[in-house]
Amino acid sequence: MKLGVIAALQTELKPTLVALPHQSRSFEHLRFHETPSLVFVVGGIGAKAAAAASLVMVDRFKPDALVSAGFCGALNDQLETGDLVLGGTKKRPPDEKLLDLARAAAPKARTGRVRTVEKVVVNAEDKKTLGEESGALIVDMEAEAVGLAARSRDVGFLSVKVVIDTPAEPLASTYAGCWTVLRDVLIRPGTITQMIYDSKRVKIAADRLKDFFVALKDKLPAS
Repeated sequence: MKLGVIAALQTELKPTLVALPHQSRSFEHLRFHETPSLVFVVGGIGAKAAAAASLVMVDRFKPDALVSAGFCGALNDQLETGDLVLGGTKKRPPDEKLLDLARAAAPKARTGRVRTVEKVVVNAEDKKTLGEESGALIVDMEAEAVGLAARSRDVGFLSVKVVIDTPAEPLASTYAGCWTVLRDVLIRPGTITQMIYDSKRVKIAADRLKDFFVALKDKLPAS
């Protein structure tokens, strides 16, 4: 079995790519990192970028399924930073065989739906409302697009996300560009301390993804 893994940020995949020997090559201005059973790409932030990277992945590497991987925000306070959540979206449920393999690789992971949105959600009440309305555990910006791309090419799908922030401990900023970050720092000087904390949470989450993919590669059946 071969899986195509689409992430939004280089930060999300950096520890994984250090841990797994791979070969890299470029197509359509995207850099793909190939192992015998896993192919990784940083597609960019948002639905449009994720969909484009997904289609190139399927057409070039012919994976059996697409995996939307990366960081997410929790929609309730039962989840904590570093928690791994496996599942799908409302429009694209997970491939059951692949979900079973993922659970075997990460027995302590939670299973639940991801709600995809257009921008980073920081406000605690907004997060809780999203969770109540959608029934989702987590929120991201790419999973739905990857899932729909998988359906359009008739391949499997799975969302693999790691929690960074929760309603009780939100991000210090939406991090939507340098000017946004500067504005947040000027308005709330304590934001700098919170951003240092966010950077620590990012490292925890990226390492959690690395541990998952290192374990998953040994669970995947030979092609």
